[in-house]
Amino acid sequence: MSKLKLSTREIGNVNVFDLIGEPTQETLQDVAWQIQRKIRRHRMQRVILNLQLLPSIDALGVRKLIAACIRPQKSLIFGASSTISHFLENTYLPRNIHICTTEKEVAEDFGPFLLEKEEERAFPRKDDNPLQQSIGEQLERRRSKRMHVVLPIDIVFTGDGKNPFTAHALATNISEGGLFAEFLDLGISEKIDEMADIVGMKAQIQIYPSANFTEEYRVDGIVRRKELRKKQLGVAIEFIG
Repeated sequence: MSKLKLSTREIGNVNVFDLIGEPTQETLQDVAWQIQRKIRRHRMQRVILNLQLLPSIDALGVRKLIAACIRPQKSLIFGASSTISHFLENTYLPRNIHICTTEKEVAEDFGPFLLEKEEERAFPRKDDNPLQQSIGEQLERRRSKRMHVVLPIDIVFTGDGKNPFTAHALATNISEGGLFAEFLDLGISEKIDEMADIVGMKAQIQIYPSANFTEEYRVDGIVRRKELRKKQLGVAIEFIG
């Protein structure tokens, strides 16, 4: 595996730090300093430390990464291996640092701060009957009234003659005609980025009950756009049916 490096991206108003490669104490310390400098320079208040592609580090390395993430209002550690998780469980964590193992936990922790507010990522309603409630409106009505938040979803992509592929995602923009979904998982992002024929592919969206959505819901759609912006991958899906 290559030398440890740091990559950054954004989901809504949340900054994501991806650690990729084989660490040493020297490279880990350098990455921790880079994280601290970026947090101070840009006054980051909410960050995710993604450790999916970090194979293993010792207890000292874990403490260095925790120290780098103390400054923001809230920091989440996502994708830790079983070894790293063991060290985290036996290490003191400040109140503003949480461990998340799923996109659902990330969505519940950061709520509205993950939202994508750009109008260009919204779908206008396509409905000949203005009195009939659209699928997007139904989703909005069922979403928590306490706050406007993202929803963790599963997307099953089905292409002609291909095996279905399921991806965990965050619905960061839901409008009357569709949604924009973004991927935190680097493995899923890489696989979708390599799918040259994903535009036009059918997609079944599954929403599970959570703190922000009280019931299970399933929606059919079609992928209309794949977008990579500042290393963050997302897809625009139009509702059908």
